[in-house]
Formats: sequence, structure tokens, C-alpha cells
Amino acid sequence: MDQAWKLEQHFWAELSEGRAAGFYARHMTSDGYVVLPSGVVERDELISRWEQHEPLTYELSEPRLLLVDGNVLVQYHAYADGSWLPNYRAWVTSLYTWEGADWALVFRQHTPTGEFAF
Repeated sequence: MDQAWKLEQHFWAELSEGRAAGFYARHMTSDGYVVLPSGVVERDELISRWEQHEPLTYELSEPRLLLVDGNVLVQYHAYADGSWLPNYRAWVTSLYTWEGADWALVFRQHTPTGEFAF
């Protein structure tokens, strides 16, 4: 399970160096997708879009891991900042499955932080 969390950390490290597109190309299943506040983005579009964005600085905190039928659910809080995404804060949930000889990202969802009466 810890390997899936390390992959999430690796994604953000690559993002901060302008290489997020490469992460998705190497580590996401062909039918994978990400749910962003602006909508659903599939793998090929993620790769294309990330090639057009500048790197971001980031901080990750409060990771939680859960094993679900042989898959790993990773949840954590992310802070990102950059010229095109200033002061972004969200809860991120990712689902990894075992594919071949490594974990592969199937799904990621961003839930921006904010007030919510619950």
C-alpha cells in the first residue's frame, strides 16, 4: 500500500518539475481519468494538457490509505500554487490497481476545500 502513496508523492514531485504529463503516460491505466472542479479529464487529455502548464509548488499532508479488494485508495490534502493555479487547496482521492508488476493509477478526484455545512 505504501507504494501507492509513494507514487502520489512522485506525481507531485514530477509536477513541480514540469513533468506531470510523463507521470500520467507511465503510471495511469489506459482508461483512467481525473475528476477536477472543472470536469472529467481522461488520460490522453491529461497528458496533452499537462504538457502546456508550468510547474507548481506544492505541499501534501494528512495521507490515509485503504485497501479495497486488492486496490489501494489514497486520500490526502494538497496545496498547490503557481501562475495558472494560485493558492489551490483540495482533498485528493486516488485509486490504484495492481497492473503487471506495479501499481497503476485508475482514478483521481479533487475536492476543493471550503465551507460546507455538515
